[in-house]
Amino acid sequence: MDMNFETGFFGFIHINTIAENTLCIQDLGLEKRQNEKYYYNNKNRDYEGYLFQYTLDGYGIYRTSDRDYKLTKDKAFLLSFPDEGSYFLPDAEASGNHWTFLFIHFKGPAVKPFFNRIRELAGPVMNLDAQNPSILLLNELFHTLKSGKQLEPYEDSEWLFRFLAALLRSIEFPQDKNPPSLVDAAACWIQSRYALPQSLEDMSRELGVSLSHLSRQFHKQKGVTLIQYLTRIRLEHAMSLLIDTDIPIHKISEKCGFGSRNYFSKVYKKVLHMTPEEYRRQHSVTEKSQGT
Repeated sequence: MDMNFETGFFGFIHINTIAENTLCIQDLGLEKRQNEKYYYNNKNRDYEGYLFQYTLDGYGIYRTSDRDYKLTKDKAFLLSFPDEGSYFLPDAEASGNHWTFLFIHFKGPAVKPFFNRIRELAGPVMNLDAQNPSILLLNELFHTLKSGKQLEPYEDSEWLFRFLAALLRSIEFPQDKNPPSLVDAAACWIQSRYALPQSLEDMSRELGVSLSHLSRQFHKQKGVTLIQYLTRIRLEHAMSLLIDTDIPIHKISEKCGFGSRNYFSKVYKKVLHMTPEEYRRQHSVTEKSQGT
């Protein structure tokens, strides 16, 4: 994962929404702590919800009642507040000692089943490589917000469910411990960046392989071409937004990576044999005319 470690912090405000009481992000960011006092005792904090923190560089310590965990690169912890533990930058005054990490605070009763299962299987600390789907999602959201883009209402809830599901899936059903295959890396890249204006050529460059070779391997293993896979992922997200939200069609086309509304409609009709407007009318309980 290409990280330049540009720090940033983003808070989320939910006013009279369902998400405020069910599943929502409170804040997230990328921080670098160095040559400073950085210590949190979770038992005494006036804070609610959950925290996931993933080390990018350097290291910190997560201390429980019976042991210390050294949080080096690719290690993460997950906790709920209040918590008996603490986390901190060791030897804070030591020259050169630092801890760079991605973090996300979130809350809601819908989180609890995920949290309980993840902690049951992995404990408070887990090892996740940079290509883990949950880390790709977190990194992508951070850079999306860093670029100035604002999330639509409930979009953070949708994202948070995907993040928790991806994290639990990778822990409960781990893949082979060998490094992920080229095809798996391509699939993860597409799943996390389908909405961005990046091309398959950009992907092949990041993965360090020619597009033609990647295309052959992908089709051989997945049975579909790269563009077919990308289109399927985009359409699946578009279908969900058409049914579950009132977001205008042109906004959905942008959010799902199609660009223009005309191109979105053309692709949608070719694959599903109806326009996005027709699909929304047929699958909504009531016609959402403001969305068309």
